[in-house]
Amino acid sequence: MTIFDSSLLFFILIRICCSIKSPEVFELLQKKAMPNNEKLDEPLQVYFGFYVESLGNFRATEMTFDMDMYLYMSWQDDAMKHNGTEHILINDRDILDKIWLPDLYFANARTAYFHKVTLYNFNMFISPAGTISYGTRVTLNLACNLDLKDYPLDSQTCFIKIISYAHVKNEMNVTWFPDAPIRYNPEIDLPEYHIKKLDKGYCNGVFLYTLTHNSSRVGEFSCLLGMLKLKRAIGFHLVQSYIPTGLIVAISWVSFWIDRRAVPARVSLSFTTLLTLSTQGNGIRYALPAVSYAKAIDFFYGVCMLFIFGVLLEFALVNSYMRRANKYNHMADKIQSAYGGKPIIAADYDSDYEEGPTNYYGNLNKNSAHLMYKALQFSRKALAIDKAARFIFPCIFLIFNLCYWWYYMKQRRDAEDE
Repeated sequence: MTIFDSSLLFFILIRICCSIKSPEVFELLQKKAMPNNEKLDEPLQVYFGFYVESLGNFRATEMTFDMDMYLYMSWQDDAMKHNGTEHILINDRDILDKIWLPDLYFANARTAYFHKVTLYNFNMFISPAGTISYGTRVTLNLACNLDLKDYPLDSQTCFIKIISYAHVKNEMNVTWFPDAPIRYNPEIDLPEYHIKKLDKGYCNGVFLYTLTHNSSRVGEFSCLLGMLKLKRAIGFHLVQSYIPTGLIVAISWVSFWIDRRAVPARVSLSFTTLLTLSTQGNGIRYALPAVSYAKAIDFFYGVCMLFIFGVLLEFALVNSYMRRANKYNHMADKIQSAYGGKPIIAADYDSDYEEGPTNYYGNLNKNSAHLMYKALQFSRKALAIDKAARFIFPCIFLIFNLCYWWYYMKQRRDAEDE
């Protein structure tokens, strides 16, 4: 600091001292001691509140979010009484460094900083009665422990913990402003959440302090708790997750209408939808932390995966019957050829209703006729399975969706009512 700056600071301090007209003021400014008011047997009452200017940058993988706020504190300091008619304004940083401030901090803040463009964003007013009002602007990166069991149909509560670092409750008691201590900008519009409300509470607790290698003290500290209650907007997830996933499952059902003998087509369709669903699920998991429990979206993806796997199993059963039908048909042709019969029709009679042998004979051997009958039976069983699957798979998927959405929407309503 230059000589000019020191002289200017000294001049400002003299002016404050002269306006307050208290001999202890200069000493208080130098020592930055906690106010010692008339009620010596009571703790210093500090009132706290804040106004949220903006919210954003919610990072689920790190479980943090950013908050830009104006925080306000008020307390009584009898030594700062003055005989002026107006409040004294202090907005010089060097003078503020000489004045005692409550040692409050945000317990769950990862990082925090004060704004200083174009100057330090703060003000302090001292009333004639010695009541001090202090306000400043702070940006915080706060930790928020997310419960993702109902993700993305969840509601979250993020906490803002404010606590004294050094003064126990019987020295300094911190409470909320009695009238609307927490407010927020109504124009805040979050892309992923809806703000339900900002509520206040207390988290007073007993902690160890004055720790040494062989001793410590125990005391109760004042702790304020701001509760930011959020409801996740599901529009994005409906468009990007639920609807595409449901369509992928529905596309896999096309396999039931494809010719039962078209093995490559049906297998390719099932594996393509299975890989597509797996890729889409991985994309969502990368945006979330690796929690140890299953989320609502995991259940949905898991059931959709089971449906597509079920389509593969259904075709495996159909293909098994078709292979048996082909085997018996081929055996019948061999026996009939050995018997000397010649086909009178060489046509494919396969249809959606039945499939018999591809060759028909005028004079049938008894064994050949029996084998042809068995081939027709297996072919009809394969067709019956496909017909049943066309109805059963969509119905079960519809029932699953009704149960899924009813359960999680009920959970969502219950969370909102708390």
